[in-house]
Amino acid sequence: MSQVNSYTVRIHQEDGEQPWAEVVELPGCYASGRDMAELRENLAEAMGLYLSTGDARLTVHLEETSESVTEQRLLVTC
Repeated sequence: MSQVNSYTVRIHQEDGEQPWAEVVELPGCYASGRDMAELRENLAEAMGLYLSTGDARLTVHLEETSESVTEQRLLVTC
């Protein structure tokens, strides 16, 4: 049976810098990327490693924004 959890992701992107994100409920779980697509991919991998589950189906939905910090909620199915 699958379990769905919701996590808060804070996305940081300052002018000229690569975007990076932190997962509030998973201390020490961070990811970065050259762009938002790579950040999404790296964040899914980081969360999968943090949660130590090889069969996790992680779908990360992030939105680009002009603000330096945004907060998103995402659902993770394990």
